[in-house]
Order: sequence, then C-alpha cells, then structure tokens
Amino acid sequence: MPELYKPAVTPWGLDEGEFYEIESQREQVEFLLRYAILAPSGHNSQPWTFRITEDGVEIYADYSRRLPVADPGDRELVMSIGAVITNLRVAAAHFGIETSVLYQPVFDEALPLAMVSLRETCAPDDRLARLFPAIRLRRTSRGKFMQRPVDIKTLTELFDLMTEFPQAVRLVLPQDKRRAARLVAAGNREQWARVEFREELADWMRGHGAADGLLAPPLAPWVVRHFDVGPARARHDREQAEAAAALLAITAEDDRVSLVQAGEVLERVLLTITLCGLQYSFFNLAIGVVNLRRRLWDLLGSRRPPQVLLRIGHARRLLRGGTPRRKLDTVLR
Repeated sequence: MPELYKPAVTPWGLDEGEFYEIESQREQVEFLLRYAILAPSGHNSQPWTFRITEDGVEIYADYSRRLPVADPGDRELVMSIGAVITNLRVAAAHFGIETSVLYQPVFDEALPLAMVSLRETCAPDDRLARLFPAIRLRRTSRGKFMQRPVDIKTLTELFDLMTEFPQAVRLVLPQDKRRAARLVAAGNREQWARVEFREELADWMRGHGAADGLLAPPLAPWVVRHFDVGPARARHDREQAEAAAALLAITAEDDRVSLVQAGEVLERVLLTITLCGLQYSFFNLAIGVVNLRRRLWDLLGSRRPPQVLLRIGHARRLLRGGTPRRKLDTVLR
C-alpha cells in the first residue's frame, strides 16, 4: 500500500541514498527535480513546470499561478524560476552531475524560460555541491530575531558572494538601516490599504493538507479581506528591519533573463545563510511601490534596481516543518 502523501512533510523528507538505486536516467532527473521544487515562491504559488529532455530539463513559468496584484510584472514569479534552477544545479552537483544553463531571451508564455543541461562529470562544481544540505533546511522565518550580530564566518561567506556577484548582492549599510526600515513600513501601509491586494492574499491562504499557498487558520482569509492591518504590519516589520543583524538586497535589471539570473543568485544567498545557521525573511512590499522602490534604489547606491530585500539574523525559534509542495508529477509536462 503506497504511503500517504503529506504536502508539508513528504517533499522535505527526501532520502538522498535513493538516488544511487535508480537505474533510469529519466527517474534520476525526476529525483533531482524533487529538490528543485523546494525553492521559494511568492505566496508559495509554485509557478513552475518542467519537461525532461534527452539533454536535461526545460523549465517553464506557469503563468496561470501569477499574482497580478502583488506581482504585476511577474518579477517575483520569474525569480522563483531562477531559484528552482539553483536548487536543481546544487542537487546535480552533489550527485556528480555537471550543469549549464541556456536562457530564453524571447518572451513567449509557451516557451521555457531556461534549459538546464545535465552531464555526468568527475569534477562537479564544489561551490554548488557544498550548499546541498541547506536545500531541505531552508525556511522563511517571520518571527523575531535575536539581538546577535552576524559572525565573521557568515560575513565572509556573504562577502564571497558579493565578490562573485558584485552587481547583484548589496548589503544595506548599518547607518542606512533605519531609512530602509521606514521604506519597509511605508510599503506595508500602502499595499495593505489596497482591497485587491488583500483579496489576492486571502485567495492564497490555505488550510492544513493543501499542496500550495500560505497555511493559515480558518478565519484568516475573512480577516484579511475585511480589515486593513497595514499600520500594524508596518510597525511590526519596521521593528524587525531595524533589529535585523543585516539587511541585504538582490538587484537586477527588469528583463526576464536578468530576473531569472537574479533568482539564481537569491537562492545561492538563501542556501548560504541557511548553511551558516542563520534565518531570513522577505521585505518586498516596498519594492512593489514605484516611488518607494526608487528611494530604496537610491539608498543602495546600486547600478541596477532592487528586486528583493531580505533581513538576516538568528531566529528565536527554529521552524521545523516546511511549506507544502505539490507532487512532482503535477508539474511535469
């Protein structure tokens, strides 16, 4: 009798030893994709599908799962495809498989955003392979962080990423943290005041047993639809931003290829943070407001606009369970 699939448990309970018992190449690729789909996405919408080919995997954006209010330009949706690519490449490297990525520069919803080729090698990318344990441990932590600075080891890891991706990874300077926190608060107030924003968020709230969306108690969707909690959320997130050990931004141009690549870098950052024993959460609402995004861009002093803002720190309570995931066969073409 087959085991019952539990969306919040089964996908995270992967046994890497099973890979070496698989004889079919296609089944090996499917096994790697089980790690890929553990990537983050807006509202846990999981907007991706895959087609396995002789050379690797074509990765498509599932635009039926877009967030037209929270993410009107599909910016976060496309970045989630990049996060999937990184997870796939990290898992492949761990199992001795070399990867390369070919991006689709022509926008057509029927075309894949990227093609990841897979080839066995004796020398996989060690920088990717070392991140493998973090895939199953990565969590978005929205609780309070402790008042502890980032240790030297973590700072070194982050500076290495900044050196490798100098135009994509930007730290908010300590003296600018309060200004950034004010922008975070303003984004909360403005976005939550929009009825359509709250309606969309409520539509993605799910009960236990759902395979996607945001887990929430039964009354939460009704409360979100009928009450503007923006001022309270603004105070909460401003305090969290100010108390964070560090604020970090991912920057990129707004074209789709750049956003896919930014998503790849973002997941590298998240896995690195996780590997160092730290946690994170997103502060992206301000980036969805044009004038606030412009002010954050100026604050960062970067050449390219911000796409994601993160807080980093030590969580008071570690999250054990993962967010739910759909079965792999539902996202295979």
